[in-house]
Amino acid sequence: MSSCRWGLELVDRRRLCVFSGEVVYLPKNALLPVTLRSREYEVFTVVPLKHLPNDASFAAIGLLGMFNSGGAVRELRFSGEDADVELRVRGSGTVGAYSSTKPTCVAVDSKAVGFSYDGTSGLISFELGIPDQEMYLWTVTVGY
Repeated sequence: MSSCRWGLELVDRRRLCVFSGEVVYLPKNALLPVTLRSREYEVFTVVPLKHLPNDASFAAIGLLGMFNSGGAVRELRFSGEDADVELRVRGSGTVGAYSSTKPTCVAVDSKAVGFSYDGTSGLISFELGIPDQEMYLWTVTVGY
């Protein structure tokens, strides 16, 4: 997510959200033990959490079916007053994000879409279709 602009005041660097088939919330300096046999591999997407004004925490994971899921998230903005999150996402498929509380809505290009929320793991997921234009950036809004 090198093109994302993460202001230091926006991110609680003491916590990380790790995705590897599941969402794991790690406290500061926590270790995640991983054991791999010969010729096995695992890909982790580690993303910083943002604490929102409504006391929720949010982390954009990206396209869950991609090898580099976080690479789909091109931009990320947080609204100060109403705790809404805006993402610009490239690609199609299932998008995932972490939220400590269930959002009230998810919109793609200003149109409300269905989404699922797993209260145990905090995983929000929803689908992005195939865009009409190549290299199209979807505007995704997560509302609280």
